[in-house]
Amino acid sequence: MCRQRFQIPRPSARAALCLGVVVAAILVASVTGFAAQPPDSSETSGAPLRLESLLEEARGHNAALQGAHERWQAARHRIAQAGALPNPSAGTMIMGGMLETRLGPQEQVFELEQELPFPGKLWQKRQMARAEADGAEAAYRAVERDVIRDVAAAYYALYATDASIRVVEELLGRLRGLEEIAQARYASQGGSQRDVAKAQAEVSMTLERLFVLRQQRQTLAARLNALLSRHEHEPIGALAEPPQAQLAYTLDELLLIAERGRPELREAASMVQRDRHATNLARLENAPDVTVGFQYIGIGSGDTTDPDDGRDAWMIPVKVTLPIWQNRILPAIQEAGRNLRASEAGLRDARNTTQYEVRDAYYRYTLARTIVALYENALLPEAELAFHSDQAGYEAGRQDALNLLDSERVHLNAQVAYQQALADARTRFVELERAVGRSLITREGDSHE
Repeated sequence: MCRQRFQIPRPSARAALCLGVVVAAILVASVTGFAAQPPDSSETSGAPLRLESLLEEARGHNAALQGAHERWQAARHRIAQAGALPNPSAGTMIMGGMLETRLGPQEQVFELEQELPFPGKLWQKRQMARAEADGAEAAYRAVERDVIRDVAAAYYALYATDASIRVVEELLGRLRGLEEIAQARYASQGGSQRDVAKAQAEVSMTLERLFVLRQQRQTLAARLNALLSRHEHEPIGALAEPPQAQLAYTLDELLLIAERGRPELREAASMVQRDRHATNLARLENAPDVTVGFQYIGIGSGDTTDPDDGRDAWMIPVKVTLPIWQNRILPAIQEAGRNLRASEAGLRDARNTTQYEVRDAYYRYTLARTIVALYENALLPEAELAFHSDQAGYEAGRQDALNLLDSERVHLNAQVAYQQALADARTRFVELERAVGRSLITREGDSHE
């Protein structure tokens, strides 16, 4: 009785070499990937990090924000200085023996003088300093909105990266299961070597994508640590899922809110006020300043029999400045007028920039929300349905492995792209808040944060 022997066709040397390279890459990638795992929520103590706590930390520790705050406080201290009188002067004169009066020799003179600027000059200087302080506060608020935007954007990107890592890890598990099925079929001659190689290649490409995401996470964590003034290698644990904010304002309402409260507009308006007071001060240079003094003259005993012999004398000198040098005053007035017109042009430019940035941020946000809705209502369900259908067909032997791998890739891309779309929509929302200059979470009131 003859027994027929069935042998599994042995792959060529080139195919064997390719398979060996792929398997080696998978082993190296698995070890490296295990070492580069992002922190899991089970490994971190306490609840996941929330955006609100990070924003509060940034307000207290961000270096740029601290610098802007100190500049604001320094500007506030200049207000009292600007409204203060000039320092008085005091002096003495020791007289020689040759200066004689009817009542005796003048021995010593004591004097005190105080300059009194023309009424209105100190007030104008004080108002200039107050306007500069208001501008410094507005600049601080602008930096604060920048920090809020940057921290929130880094948080959203980091959360989306973590979500994408979880999706890719789940896909990696599915692909490895598919690889095992392909190997089992190949071993039983129910499948082809091509299916096995394709499955292994998909596993390797998915591992590569996972490494890229983990590297991206390290970069985003370093960015967040820099914004919080932490050490660059301080670990960032699991993040709480941020809510998707809903915009409750129309574009016209947003433009009106920005006109009233955007920090850049407030800063530009403060500079206009400062230069108006500077112009008024320059015109007041045509008015004279007054210096009032007091002199006390010590007189020694004389040789007369007058009852006032040797009595000290005093006087009150009054001096007035003469603003006659128009070659200094007139150019100063012209300079102040030019600065005022420049500030007014800056305010108009800030308004134009605000109009554009609010509109641009609004359109970008609405587009991002439309894309998120498209993924939620169409792309994700369709990709998942196609994948499960092809998976069931492949397991039943009705579908080719290549079709299943294509469906798996489309499903993965849709899930990762959805997480990126969510992060983009959330980032566009905080950029809209930055363009407007205040929080837009609720419609309750129009006060600034």
